[in-house]
Amino acid sequence: MGQRTPAWIADVVRGIEKNTDAPTCARILESCGRQCAPTDLIAKAKEIYRTSAGVPEFLARLGEVFEALQIEDDAVYVVYPRCYCGQIEGAAPGDIPDAYCNCSVGWIREVFEQAIGRPVRVERVKTVISGGDECRFRVAL
Repeated sequence: MGQRTPAWIADVVRGIEKNTDAPTCARILESCGRQCAPTDLIAKAKEIYRTSAGVPEFLARLGEVFEALQIEDDAVYVVYPRCYCGQIEGAAPGDIPDAYCNCSVGWIREVFEQAIGRPVRVERVKTVISGGDECRFRVAL
């Protein structure tokens, strides 16, 4: 089975949106994103957390290996200057439903939850797919 096209992915997401409620759609797409979380980053994050004196040290050290991590006014964000999802590469804003970015929510949750061993909340603040100038997710540990 080859790589899916952005148009195919958009059709799948629209189908999920049409046949489920918004929370169920988000959970399905988050689950997909969890499967894409890189095991090498998760392993590094776990080790950093295990050897850190607390969450502030963990975040500072994780930021050294995960450049998208930003701390702003005591809030934790994951920020990307563009969409890095290879599944929808080349898609223009508006081509892919906004709900698709719940995959990124799941990706981020998987990394942090695996690292610290407890649930975290991740909120989509803005995304390139929805017309934003960047992808920004707030992480509540």
